[in-house]
Amino acid sequence: MFSEEGAMQWVWFAFSCVIWMIYTYYNMQQIVENSDGDENLFHGQSDYRMLSVICICTWFPFPFWFVVSPEGIGLVTDVTAIQLGWSVLNVTAKFGFILHLQYIKSKYCKTLDATRELYGVNGDPAAAPGKKTETLQDGDADDFMPDDGGEQKMRTLIKETMVSLNMSSHTDRFMKLMLDNGIVSTDILERLTAD
Repeated sequence: MFSEEGAMQWVWFAFSCVIWMIYTYYNMQQIVENSDGDENLFHGQSDYRMLSVICICTWFPFPFWFVVSPEGIGLVTDVTAIQLGWSVLNVTAKFGFILHLQYIKSKYCKTLDATRELYGVNGDPAAAPGKKTETLQDGDADDFMPDDGGEQKMRTLIKETMVSLNMSSHTDRFMKLMLDNGIVSTDILERLTAD
C-alpha cells in the first residue's frame, strides 16, 4: 500500500507535505512566542530560533529528493546516488541539529561558569584546580572598614569587571590593592574619578 506505484503513492506524498507544512507553521509560531514577538523565521539571533530554522531548512529537501528518486518521477535512477542522497540529507539534518545544540550547551556552560565565578559560587575548590576561592585569613577582618553594604558592592563590581575583561585571575590582587588604599566603597571610587 505504501510503496505501490500510482495515485496512492502521491496521496501519501501530499499527506507528508501537509504534515511538514503544519510542522513548519507551528515552529514559526513557537519562534514568535518564545521571543515575545521580537523574532520570526526570517529575523532574530536567539539559539531557539536557530534550532528551529535548522530543522525547517534541513527537512525541506526531503520531499524534493523523493520526487526525483524512483519512488517519485524517477529523474535519478542510480541506486548508489539515491542511497547517498538519503544519507546526506539524514546526516545533514540530524548532525546539524545536534552540533548546534552542543554549541548552545557549551555557550550556556561558559555563561554559567562565568556567573558562578562572578558571584563566588565555586562549589568544591578541589573540583576547579587553579581557581582561588575568596576566604578571609586571620587578621584580615581588622584591615577592612565595617561593611555597610558598600564594600560588598565594591567587591561585586570588581569581580564583575574582571570577569567581563577575562582577567578574573587578577581579581584578588586588584581587590587587595583597592582595599589596601582605602577604596572600600563605590562612593569613594566615584570621588576618585571625579578628581
